[in-house]
Amino acid sequence: MDELRCIFKKIYNQLETGFNKAYKKYGLTSTQLDILLYLSEKSGTDSTLTDIAAHFSVKHTSVIHVLKVLEKKGFIRRSTIQGTRSKPILLTDSSRQLIAEVGKKTPLLDEIMFAGLSEDEQKLLGKMLLQIYENLQSDAFKDLSKN
Repeated sequence: MDELRCIFKKIYNQLETGFNKAYKKYGLTSTQLDILLYLSEKSGTDSTLTDIAAHFSVKHTSVIHVLKVLEKKGFIRRSTIQGTRSKPILLTDSSRQLIAEVGKKTPLLDEIMFAGLSEDEQKLLGKMLLQIYENLQSDAFKDLSKN
C-alpha cells in the first residue's frame, strides 16, 4: 500500500475506533450516529432511505439494516403517511436529546483533529479531499475492477 493510501486508512481506522468507543455509552456505533446527525441536519425536510444512501454513497441495503437498528432502539420512526412508497424517516425526542449532547463535543473534536492547521490550510485540505473523492467517483476508477 502506498504511503498516502496508508495514511487515509490509518485516519479512517482511528476515527472509527474513537467514535465507536465514545458512542458506546449511548448504545450507538459511529455509523448509526452519522445517520442520526444527517437526519438532524436535514430536519424540516423529508429524508428517505434513498436520500441517506445517496448522501453517504452506499447501497440501500447497507442503510436498511442501520435504520432497523435505530428504529428498534427508539431513535427514529418512519412516517405514517399513506400512499408513498418511500416513507420519510423522522427523529424521536430521545435522538434529539442525544444529538444535542453529542453536538457539544463537536468543537472539541475539530480542535483535536485540526490542531496545528491554520484556517486556510483547513480550507485547502477540504478542497483537496473533495477533489480526491470526485476522482474516485470517476469511470476510470470504477473501471479498475474490470481489469
